[in-house]
Amino acid sequence: MYNILILEDDCIQLKTLSEIIKQSSDVYKVYEASNTAEAMKAALTERIDLFYIDISLKNESGLKFAEEIRKEEGYKLTWIVFVTIYKDYMLPAFKKIHCYDYILKPYNKENIQKITKLLLSDDRAQVAATEIRENFIIVNVKNIQVKIFVSEIIFVEVFIRTSIIHTINGSFTIDYLSLKKLNSMINDKNILQSHRSYLVNVKYINKIEKTTDKTSYKIYFYNTTDTALLGNNYKKCIIERFNNAIGGDINDRI
Repeated sequence: MYNILILEDDCIQLKTLSEIIKQSSDVYKVYEASNTAEAMKAALTERIDLFYIDISLKNESGLKFAEEIRKEEGYKLTWIVFVTIYKDYMLPAFKKIHCYDYILKPYNKENIQKITKLLLSDDRAQVAATEIRENFIIVNVKNIQVKIFVSEIIFVEVFIRTSIIHTINGSFTIDYLSLKKLNSMINDKNILQSHRSYLVNVKYINKIEKTTDKTSYKIYFYNTTDTALLGNNYKKCIIERFNNAIGGDINDRI
């Protein structure tokens, strides 16, 4: 039996979503909550395997509830699917909560049943186990503790006292965190220093070119239009790793 908790303050939509899930399998037990207090009580009383959370509640914040759930030791990696009528909520939800997915209202029965079965299948249990083993760092972004998987980091840049971590899910700005400290936190063989102000993930490097003034090099990446710098002191190591990854010789082209 799998326990699913729905937080939705619209009574009709709450019942609709609940029935859709119940109809998809008799191994799902659905807990319904119309406010965050009810939802938290259910989450702390029962062991919830999957959350469906409406982001924009009338007098409360579903996003804030998800942040509180993530603070509970048993729910750091539990599947969360957000429900919203606003697409603009998607990126903040992924950044802050590391949720699995989001669905738009009005509900699509087939999509909901498909997502539910996927997340609560044996295959997704294996994915969950993999995520637990995967390296991640926790950083403070505007007083919110954000979890970032190391494998999703494209590159890092530091300016004076501000660090920006560019990932496949967006960029995160952290104050008062040095490049040296970040490098020790990340501690990954694929993420190397390329400049006194940059760390780069060699797996995401697309190409390396000389800058227009011919005095340094610029690194381009997959998944972002932002670029990083390559200093002469780090050039040999980065280019060797890049050549090994693409099976060519970039020195012939820069």
